[in-house]
Amino acid sequence: MKSLHLHQFIIAFQELSKFFNHLNRVFSFIAYDLADKYDIIENLCQTNPIDYCTIQTMIEYEKFRDDKTGTIALLRLLRALEFIYLFLKQAIISPMNSSTTKHIAWDVYKQTLHKRHNKAIRLTIWFATATIPKREILKETLLHGEIEPNTADKCFPLIENIYRNIYELYEENDLLELVSL
Repeated sequence: MKSLHLHQFIIAFQELSKFFNHLNRVFSFIAYDLADKYDIIENLCQTNPIDYCTIQTMIEYEKFRDDKTGTIALLRLLRALEFIYLFLKQAIISPMNSSTTKHIAWDVYKQTLHKRHNKAIRLTIWFATATIPKREILKETLLHGEIEPNTADKCFPLIENIYRNIYELYEENDLLELVSL
């Protein structure tokens, strides 16, 4: 497996998490929560750049120290990445999906994060998904100013590959259920 550099992952994830700001103000709380997670990892990278150079070195170091601060923060980002990826894939990339964006968002949420949240958060997310812009508006907002044709088509396989690599690394190290949320 290719080494996944933590700092580069955080930079890429920061860009991808801007997605929540494009949905509407209701979703801004998610963007703030994600920012907290990648701030934790960025601080760890700055204070200990050797042990927090790659995701692999972070996991090894934190297992040795029995401190899983970065591993837990990254696990939560991984879960968010799964939601973002699946939602965007179904809402933007898959023209065959005739569901509305709010239905797609709720269905993807139920597939990914629903089981990890309490009823109050689930209800909040349900209300938030009802305010998601229509597919055409969302697509224009997210892909406006595309530098080269088919950027989205090139981007999604990369996102999926990164997600799968991190997921497999966490699975190999029995870390996928480290925390419930």
